Amino acid sequence: MTPTKVTAFKDCAYAFRLSIIDKIPQPLSIWTVKGVLAHRALERFYFSLPAAERTPQQARAIVQDELANSRKAGYSANFLEELPEGAQVRLGQEVEQLVLNVFTLEDPTTTNVLGTEIMFESSVGDVLARGVIDRLDRDANGDLIVVDYKTGRPPSHTHEQDKLAGVLFYALLVERVLGVKPKSVKLMYLRDRMVIETEATPHRLHAVEGKTAAIWSAVRMACETGNFRPRPSRLCHFCAYQCQCPSFMAPHVQRQPTDPRAPEV
Repeated sequence: MTPTKVTAFKDCAYAFRLSIIDKIPQPLSIWTVKGVLAHRALERFYFSLPAAERTPQQARAIVQDELANSRKAGYSANFLEELPEGAQVRLGQEVEQLVLNVFTLEDPTTTNVLGTEIMFESSVGDVLARGVIDRLDRDANGDLIVVDYKTGRPPSHTHEQDKLAGVLFYALLVERVLGVKPKSVKLMYLRDRMVIETEATPHRLHAVEGKTAAIWSAVRMACETGNFRPRPSRLCHFCAYQCQCPSFMAPHVQRQPTDPRAPEV
């Protein structure tokens, strides 16, 4: 289980089955490509550069290099090749702005980054839990901070805890693997230049552990019974499996214009 799989099953068990179990590929979208490029650029920016060299100029250069590399090869090469020239220019500008927005959220030259894109895995009950952490920092007091980048819009206050659960999942893995509990977890919403941070208390990590075990139990039961029920919601309008979903055209799920704002990455 990963944070993405936990969220996917909670959002819609039917889409989870098609994506995770049946492995039916989803087409790339401009939102996905933009998010991946921003994450790759930030990974290089924080890991490959000495702190004193983390300047806006260096950030712009890395973004342009990532764009050039993505056009030549990789999973997004064909997608980018088919984009009109004007759309490619806008994509580059938007990715660059996402990366530069980090300068309004923190001072990269004083941020103590221990690692980026780090894979952690550990057993949680009878399931192997795994996650790739965007960034692991150490603060001035020597405490660990788990950082997760988001390129979509921030959640409403009522959904804030749901979004924090994913990064608390990472904190649980850090504690299991390193034997050190992170002090806090941080969501950095790059588009809106917003940070949501909360303390990684033992109570919160225990709750994440319990939720992960419960979701895994529900997945196992669904596999045994074949009962992966769709869960219609506003997310249906971003779903790549609409044409295969038995409930998409039901009366309570009507087609609506696509929301121009990106889903989270």
